[in-house]
Amino acid sequence: MAGIYIHVPFCYSRCSYCDFYKSTSFDLKKNYIDALCQEIERSAFFNQFSKIDTLYFGGGTPSVLSVSDFERILAALTQKMNLSSLQEFTMEMNPDDIRADYVDALMSHGVNRVSMGIQSFEDKHLRLMNRRHSASQAIQAIEILKQAGLQNVSADLIYGLPFMTFNEWQSNVEQMLRLDLQHISAYHLTIEKNTAFYDYLKKGKIQEINEDESVKQFRFLQETLTQHGFVDYEISNFAKPGFYSQHNSSYWKGLPYLGLGPSAHSFYNDCRFWNVADLSKYIHGVTHDEVYQEKEVLSSIDRYNEIIMVGLRTKVGFLLSDLEKYFDGALLEYFHQVVHKQIKKKHLLFEDGRYFIPDDKRFITDGIIAELFYVED
Repeated sequence: MAGIYIHVPFCYSRCSYCDFYKSTSFDLKKNYIDALCQEIERSAFFNQFSKIDTLYFGGGTPSVLSVSDFERILAALTQKMNLSSLQEFTMEMNPDDIRADYVDALMSHGVNRVSMGIQSFEDKHLRLMNRRHSASQAIQAIEILKQAGLQNVSADLIYGLPFMTFNEWQSNVEQMLRLDLQHISAYHLTIEKNTAFYDYLKKGKIQEINEDESVKQFRFLQETLTQHGFVDYEISNFAKPGFYSQHNSSYWKGLPYLGLGPSAHSFYNDCRFWNVADLSKYIHGVTHDEVYQEKEVLSSIDRYNEIIMVGLRTKVGFLLSDLEKYFDGALLEYFHQVVHKQIKKKHLLFEDGRYFIPDDKRFITDGIIAELFYVED
């Protein structure tokens, strides 16, 4: 299996929490599409790694693309990439971009999954996050997708917001359940530099919530969604059986993927690649055949840490045999030393050859992973 990710770096406005690479100016949209099609053309080598099972348009806001923009990009992909085995074709969309004719056009070209950034059903939260849509628009957008016959819809929520009460979080989760979706992603707010929320924090306009409240919100999410038939197959992702994100799962399984567009990342041949996070530099580099990408060859320590990190973020964890297959000597000896401590603290379980984090410790996943990392002196 392999996947292709297309980064669409445009948004009509910048959300208060977002530090992803994007632009609110559309002046270079045509130049971006020209460059993206050229990058696709020179990336045909990726067909050799495996059949391509997933295609994902992310951003940014991919739903700012017109139908003709989308068709041009897809034509370039179809010409250079073998998409005959494509199983999952995801498009990220904003609720206020969703119109019946637009959805019909995307589906006619093979889109079979939509991931929508709702974030909250409280209009006051949406305004503080500088989201463009309202709660009623989000609900209406879901109905449009259902009426179009789309059977795989995912939506995002954010918890740990400084201005959100526990009752409001409960209401958000319950409203999401009423929409009868197949997949729900929920992310704890992380206040990053170069965001509006970071400025608010520094000026004392907001305060981060305490850890006890964060845990309470996460446990309510986890318990409530599980009771309604969702599986928390990854720390931030819940799905009905049969609706796990195949594309994201390929990342967590260490399978090859190709990232196209500014700031997009790729992984293949034990190497990571990432495109420059600057639209002008990306366009210039691609169109003038100059360097627009950096490369990192993974060391044994990098690969060890990656197996630990991506494995323990998932419900199933990772196989001991995977470590034994790739590593011996000092790394494996180190692992057995540190994992024993986590088992003793009941932060990890070992069953059927797999190490995994028990449900009641999922909230401290990052800390457990950090304890198992190998860090060079």
